[in-house]
Amino acid sequence: MNSLLSILTGIRFDNPWWLLLLPLAVGGSVAYRLLWRKNRPGVLFPSVLALRSAGFAALSLFSKFPEWLHWLVLVLIVLALSGPRAPFPPSTRDTVGIDIMIALDVSASMNTPDFGGKSRFTGARDAAMRFIDNRPADRIGLVVFSGGSFTRCPLTLDHEVLERLSETLSPGFLDEPGTAIGTAILTATNRLKASPSKEKALVLITDGENNAGEVTPETAARLAANYGIRVYTVLASRESGLFDSGKKADLNLKGRSELETVARISGGRMFTAGDMFGLMKSFRDIDRLEKTRLKGRMPARTMELYPGLLMAAVLLLITEQALSATRFIRIP
Repeated sequence: MNSLLSILTGIRFDNPWWLLLLPLAVGGSVAYRLLWRKNRPGVLFPSVLALRSAGFAALSLFSKFPEWLHWLVLVLIVLALSGPRAPFPPSTRDTVGIDIMIALDVSASMNTPDFGGKSRFTGARDAAMRFIDNRPADRIGLVVFSGGSFTRCPLTLDHEVLERLSETLSPGFLDEPGTAIGTAILTATNRLKASPSKEKALVLITDGENNAGEVTPETAARLAANYGIRVYTVLASRESGLFDSGKKADLNLKGRSELETVARISGGRMFTAGDMFGLMKSFRDIDRLEKTRLKGRMPARTMELYPGLLMAAVLLLITEQALSATRFIRIP
């Protein structure tokens, strides 16, 4: 209520002189009633009851309704001509236009079937596709990596193409053996750094530690951070899930430590997933973190009110003409 009151009291007019037409219109209406309408011609009927029984009667409260609309249209037009502007206080908004690269491990170990009958690769790909479906307004691209890395799909809003390209992938897609996490981050960074978007993120999914490539994950993460790219890392393997549940020690402590360091350096987060549920939850958390991050403050601004006033005047004029020609018709 206070916000509405502040908006109403803060309205300003670019051309306030047009408002002088309002008292002139009132004076013209009074003169119209006293002079012309008093002596205008009419049609005499022997019995008003006959007209009422024929359906021409109208409640006295509504008999002047078309006339009220007529004058309301005039008022709206005068207000529109005066150029009103309304102030709007700062508010929360959701920004759009984030660019996201997904880096997917296609090394041979991703073929391990420990995700409820699915391979690590298939589980990671399915979870990534659901993540993509939840962000239709964002440009998303795909990098695949093993001992080397390759941009399978550049940043695009055509997510159907992205999904079709992902369906052609499988563990061993690249001939180079190993897991080059640093190289994958560099490849994705090169795609994102040229983006005009102010919000950029990389989601990297792997099941192992960096054991190939000439660039360490830490070095690549620092380069990504320099370009404002947040890196979210997902360690996808049953061993990582067992570590979280406390059943036994993680068999990939080095890989986990590397991914945690990459996420920390770049301002992202590291996730572990030992099954499909864990993978889905990781992507839901990433989705939520990014959407929360995009909520920002919209600065105070002013809005032109004349388009809305003119639209309302046109609609009311059409309504007045329709009613005057039908239910509220006057003779003459």
